[in-house]
Amino acid sequence: MKNDNRKYISLLEPEGKYLRLKRVMDSDPFLFRGLTEERETRFKRWLPSNTHVYEAFVDYARELKYANRRNYYSARAIWERLRWDTMVHDKFGGDTKLSDVNMPFVSWLSMAAESDLRGMFKKRIKREDIA
Repeated sequence: MKNDNRKYISLLEPEGKYLRLKRVMDSDPFLFRGLTEERETRFKRWLPSNTHVYEAFVDYARELKYANRRNYYSARAIWERLRWDTMVHDKFGGDTKLSDVNMPFVSWLSMAAESDLRGMFKKRIKREDIA
């Protein structure tokens, strides 16, 4: 019988997960280039209490990547699946709201933080950043 170690996980685990992601964000000041600073600030306030959303996104991204043989995938499709889980299955405990504003940040961060997801999503850049 498999031992369920989840009940022994430290209460600090979510903070530890966030600190790993924070280190990734802090190490690359251009990680979110092309997205607005205001939205970046809001995302960085949202992330510490929503690492479970980030982890679910990464889990679904890996599931999609290993089920298909494509070069690029849709972060939007994964985000909508998370939204569906939230609405139908109450997967995250009730009050989780998934704003579209956070979707590009989560997808770009996942490509930077998870080596197996690098290059999985296309980064859309604002026209004014092309010049």
